[in-house]
Amino acid sequence: MSISLESVFNCVNKNVIKLSYRWKIYCQLFDSGNENIALLNSSGREVFKLFQQLVLDDTILALSRLTDPPSSGKDKDNANIKHILDLAGGSLSSSASTELNTTLARLEVHVQNLRVHRDKALAHSDVKHELQVEVLPPITYDELESAMRECRTLMSKLGSELFKQTSCYDVIVPFGSGGNDLLALLSKAHALHN
Repeated sequence: MSISLESVFNCVNKNVIKLSYRWKIYCQLFDSGNENIALLNSSGREVFKLFQQLVLDDTILALSRLTDPPSSGKDKDNANIKHILDLAGGSLSSSASTELNTTLARLEVHVQNLRVHRDKALAHSDVKHELQVEVLPPITYDELESAMRECRTLMSKLGSELFKQTSCYDVIVPFGSGGNDLLALLSKAHALHN
């Protein structure tokens, strides 16, 4: 069965959109100021701590998958950015190819520590890490934000170059469904309780 470049692109693009949506909700909750963090801590500290860690782990896994090698062996192609670039091959102008490869190189720098965490702590249980003999490099918020920005830039450029398609990753969270809405409800509940 032949799989088209466009179908792979659409699949990967959908994953980038889903990641952008989850990250936006994460930021609404956990990157919205000390007052909101205090509100979350007073409303279910362990639940929100668990949720925060799960979303971070999910983000690390998603960004690692999106930037994995194009295949994992014979007939084991990965639905990711590098596979799209391989499939696109000669369809891209030399200037577009250069620009995409430059963006990919920046993306690789940002996901370097993410991959270490994925490989040693999330996807596998590395003995040295588990026994705390080896300390994993820290992951910074800036690495996550920068990796997502470069990922979106790459996918947007690929969509434009290959399919004359525009992409927007500024996702809209439906009214009443986002982190801001939850924070507002928690704040009202605390005000009524006091």
